[in-house]
Amino acid sequence: MSGAAYLWVMTQTRLLAALRAALTIAFVYFGLRKLTGHSTDVAIYEAIGFGQFPRYVTGSVEVLGAALLWWRGWEGIAGLVLLATMITGLSALLIWVGPPYLHMLALMAGTGSVAYAYRADTLHKIAQLRGS
Repeated sequence: MSGAAYLWVMTQTRLLAALRAALTIAFVYFGLRKLTGHSTDVAIYEAIGFGQFPRYVTGSVEVLGAALLWWRGWEGIAGLVLLATMITGLSALLIWVGPPYLHMLALMAGTGSVAYAYRADTLHKIAQLRGS
């Protein structure tokens, strides 16, 4: 591997680690807010109209997804799970509540980037889980 290629790989690895760290902080923060019953989150889930149970599910998925971002081989799957959570949450917010939602778009871009960057690992892990 040439020096330039090595430098590119190391830069990309560091950028992905920084992105995963930022996503971890965000998802642990928002997940724990939901799990501890922060008044804003309770109000949002009341406005959606499905009760508080989805708040606990979403908070749990966010915290577990943040942890999976650091489990080798599961980073891409974590990105996909968190991306699906953000798509579902953004859809519910747009349909039943309204703005603000720009932070969700940023989280979607970040989780989508992680899922894309680790797509080969994700496909390998899925094949491994299926027994192929």
